[in-house]
This record gives sequence, structure tokens and C-alpha cells, in this order.
Amino acid sequence: MLLLVSCNGRQHTAENAVAEFMAENLSNAKDMKITNFSRLDSTNKVKDSVIVVLRSNAETSGRYKKGMRYAQPSARKMLFIVRVSYKLGEAECSDTYYLDESLEKVVAVKNN
Repeated sequence: MLLLVSCNGRQHTAENAVAEFMAENLSNAKDMKITNFSRLDSTNKVKDSVIVVLRSNAETSGRYKKGMRYAQPSARKMLFIVRVSYKLGEAECSDTYYLDESLEKVVAVKNN
């Protein structure tokens, strides 16, 4: 039972970080309504070059503001992943967020 509580707390921390990032950085954040989060997962396979491309693509997508501030990945390169489904007005959208080990800071976002 302790493991379940611990996992749920981590999930909640990640969801809060993503929701805050979206509220601060979406171009039309006032029109955003989050509909679903995936289960938190992890990876150590994302290279720095991929992070640079993801960040650039997010800024040119039109969904996000220019000049977003991201956390730097840790030296261990372990990132946590959560996918969010949301509505922007009538449009249904989905993005994948990469978070640092604290689960409180976004390292990159991928528009799906």
C-alpha cells in the first residue's frame, strides 16, 4: 500500500508541474482544459540533441509562446514522461512532457 501511495504522489507531482507549465506557456492558456494524463513513465534514452529539437518544435508549433524556460536534465539523464490530452477551445490536443528527476520541472515538450 505504501508503494501505491508513493506512486500516486509522484504522479500528482508530475501532473501539477505539467499543468503549471501549460498555464504559463500555452499561447491560449485561458482556453485550455486538461482532459487526461497518462501514467508516469521514465527513460534514459533521450539525448541532448533530441531535447534541443523538441524544444524548437514546441516553440514553432504555434501552441506555445516563444522563449519558454526549461529545466536542464540531470547528469544521470533520467527523465520522466507523462502525456497530457487537453482541449484548446474546440481543438483536441495531446503533448508529451519530459520532466526532471524531481518531477517538478519540465525539460522538454513534444507536440503529438
